[in-house]
Amino acid sequence: MRDFLTIERRRRLRASRRFADRREACARAASIALGAAWLAAAPLGVAEAQPAATESAGGLAGHEHAAHGSVSSATALVPADLDAAASDLGGGHRRHAMREDPLNSFVLLDRLEVRDADGPEIVDWELSAWVGRSLDRLWIRSEGRRQGGSTEHAELELLWGRGVARWWDLVAGLRRDFQPGPALSWAALGVQGLAPYRFEIEATAYLGEGGRTAARLEARHEQLITNRLVLEPLVEIEAYGRSDPVRGTGTGLSRGEIGLRLRYEPRREVAPYLGVVREKKLGDTADLARAAGRDTSETRAVVGIRLWF
Repeated sequence: MRDFLTIERRRRLRASRRFADRREACARAASIALGAAWLAAAPLGVAEAQPAATESAGGLAGHEHAAHGSVSSATALVPADLDAAASDLGGGHRRHAMREDPLNSFVLLDRLEVRDADGPEIVDWELSAWVGRSLDRLWIRSEGRRQGGSTEHAELELLWGRGVARWWDLVAGLRRDFQPGPALSWAALGVQGLAPYRFEIEATAYLGEGGRTAARLEARHEQLITNRLVLEPLVEIEAYGRSDPVRGTGTGLSRGEIGLRLRYEPRREVAPYLGVVREKKLGDTADLARAAGRDTSETRAVVGIRLWF
């Protein structure tokens, strides 16, 4: 019996030693893995990563050569980051730092262009900007046209955007038309974001004074030819629920535009471009244009600049 107990104690002692050896081996392997990861990542802390432009807008958060109106940049990974990630995250200040969502802003003058014309010079603009955090942002949109020193068309939108899905925002707010005709206010509700294959989409519905309704759909896609040369096709469609002869809009589909712009980016923030745009009035809007002696379609060459900051 005593021999049996002695043998049993020796067996348990050998099992305990084997467990201790395995635990020590696992600890050594973990130390080696951490050391290899640190050595592999350490060179990244020497050179800063190059920033890349993207489009939110709703930020998207930024195409992303974008989602329209969005900017992102690569972040350098340094050993201190690895140490912080591998260390105990129990401290309240570290948890707060990880949850921190800073206030950011972005301004994109997407189009400031001059087109060829037989008469006075025509200048078009389109601007979007936002200020806010990852999920909640205040958006400003504006577009318009000036010809011969007078404003033919101008509108301003003030929208609140909320992230509802990856790359997609729900927006709601107000739109104000200043020209043509008397000023007119609209309530706005829509979505904007980055669709598959990097198509930027803006779809907005409007409810205006006196029961007016309208809708606008805009889609664009940025195609990189080189790192600095970007080709951007754009399609825009507008529709109205009732006729408004003062503004020259009729019921149903009123206007369609197809554009193709080629820009060169010596810096991401500054990009001159050349393009061609085809615009056509549709349905009742075309009838109103003919009655007023205006063309229902035109093709124009444009030259302009794109800026963001």
